[in-house]
Amino acid sequence: MASSSAAVAGTAAFNLSANRNKDMLTSASSRFLSPFPKTLTSLQSFPIPAIHSLHHRSISAEFSTEPPPSTTLPPPSHRFSLNEPRKGADVLVESLELEGVTDVFAYPGGASMEIHQALTRSPSIINHLLRHEQGEIFAAEGYARSTGRPGVCIATSGPGATNLVSGLADALLDSVPLVAITGQVPRRMIGTDAFQETPIVEVTRSITKHNYLVLDVEDIPRVIKEAFFLARSGRPGPVLVDIPKDIQQQLVVPCRDPPLRLQGYLSRLPKPPQRNFIEQVLRVVSGSHRPVLYVGGGCSNAGPELRRFVELTGIPVASTLMGLGVYPTDDDLSLKMLGMHGTVYANYAVDKCDLLLAFGVRFDDRVTGKLEAFASRAKIVHIDIDPAEIGKNKQPHLSICADMKQSLEALNSLIQETGLDKKLNFSPWREELDQQKKTYPLSYKEFAEAIPPQYAIQMLDELTNGEAIISTGVGQHQMWAAQYYTYKRPRQWLSSAGLGAMGFGLPAAAGAAVGNPGVTVVDIDGDGSFLMNVQELAMIHIENLPVKVMVLNNQHLGMVVQWEDRFYKANRAHTYLGDPSNETEIYPDLVAIAKGFKIPGARVAKKSQVREAIKEMLETPGPYLLDIIVPHQEHVLPMIPSGGAFKDVITEGDGRTQY
Repeated sequence: MASSSAAVAGTAAFNLSANRNKDMLTSASSRFLSPFPKTLTSLQSFPIPAIHSLHHRSISAEFSTEPPPSTTLPPPSHRFSLNEPRKGADVLVESLELEGVTDVFAYPGGASMEIHQALTRSPSIINHLLRHEQGEIFAAEGYARSTGRPGVCIATSGPGATNLVSGLADALLDSVPLVAITGQVPRRMIGTDAFQETPIVEVTRSITKHNYLVLDVEDIPRVIKEAFFLARSGRPGPVLVDIPKDIQQQLVVPCRDPPLRLQGYLSRLPKPPQRNFIEQVLRVVSGSHRPVLYVGGGCSNAGPELRRFVELTGIPVASTLMGLGVYPTDDDLSLKMLGMHGTVYANYAVDKCDLLLAFGVRFDDRVTGKLEAFASRAKIVHIDIDPAEIGKNKQPHLSICADMKQSLEALNSLIQETGLDKKLNFSPWREELDQQKKTYPLSYKEFAEAIPPQYAIQMLDELTNGEAIISTGVGQHQMWAAQYYTYKRPRQWLSSAGLGAMGFGLPAAAGAAVGNPGVTVVDIDGDGSFLMNVQELAMIHIENLPVKVMVLNNQHLGMVVQWEDRFYKANRAHTYLGDPSNETEIYPDLVAIAKGFKIPGARVAKKSQVREAIKEMLETPGPYLLDIIVPHQEHVLPMIPSGGAFKDVITEGDGRTQY
């Protein structure tokens, strides 16, 4: 049997006793599964070892018992006759084909070899061989974030599986649909400290939306079907499926179209919002004078509906880091990004507003700063698909637990039905914010021929017309990319927001290039983040992906240096990444490294060279690396210190200033 907490009857949880080379004595199962990650577990004992469950949360809205409509996909190409036995690994690959999977990111090992052998027999699935499991899961994330389809990655047991951990945590925090499949030692060896054995179900218990340990080969079709349904539905997230090697090798005639065993989960999927709740929201809107939209990643599937809502109401829009592109940042009503490194005018709007419409957001600390001071003058309306987010950090005056696309459709319909759009007039408020834009624009200083990193991003924006898919690592370059590039559509901006995982940018760009052929993909990276997954240049070269890598190289961990400058009297504590014996030399030579992977590249150190260098990068077929040398003294501004409020915003100064 497959151990799944999704089964109503329940199966067992994978718990090892203190002495792991003895029998597994304890097991458990949840009675239901939540559509939302990270809830509390309800356990019941069973005699068979298997997996963990999602932790259940209390639910505060009405829910549908009907599953969302399914998409009919073409059957997989027949490699076997209908009733011919085939290996579990082949059943797995057929199940992936039935889910419409065309690309996987997988690195082979002893416990997953059978899966790779089966992949070679698939006529429709291509494996993209990255060079590290962390790279493969970040690539799967880049694929998922940029396409909206679940990313699929496969790793072997033990170290292969544990190398997926950062990506699983990242996908959970940023609500990315992901299915991770891991090989496991044979069932008889589980709990014996076998070679490359790790209880990955236990390891990933709190960083997945759900996970499975498959103990019966006949359960593979159902488990894979459920895994994709769980990853896509409700609040999206990562699902892990752990398959022992003997299960992969066992012969079976697979079950056709197995039913889902997700009754508890299905009963908790949010229904469309009720009309009376929508009416309450619009009453609050009509009574306000200074409203602001605060939109996040929960709106990523509702871009057109959000734009229509703004068109009808004239309410200005501030975006979170995850929300960039959901509403075009070059529109007159866009306030760009809010929060720690948001624009002054976005944070001013939230501070002064009398109504905050929080759509698809979670009030995280990098947005709110000091919670008591955040939107302290405003009524708050919070709409989100996850009931656990409502009231978790900031108590709303009115809340709806529902899908954002359906909620915005209902709001837009009722606005037009009632003619509210003809009655709303927020012109004085918009004029006040326009004045703030003029007084506090995003800006930077120039020093002779030194290259301001902000300028390099502006040139990239100009030369790509704001149409490229942008990925980043984590640090100063990430914030500058958020501030100075134009994002016109959802899924254009790929960045590790909640977890803040360095090394994300390059493999994510590779995954985005796989999922979006013909689209320009640029990894704006820092020298620190870039080196964390530099090995993925190999896959990018082998597949000749048109990934452009623009490294803002300041030879330092720039964001940590900025905090050292501001709060630690510029005391450098292991933040220099160059060669201390020769600080005048750029080290390492990233262009030489790229050429070692047979990828062309160039380095620029003068502002006058930047435009032509970026143009050459974009015009060169295939991958390219551009190393842009920038001053380490630059600071990301504006900046609200951690735990601060709008009144504490910093707009001036850098590493050249004494504090």
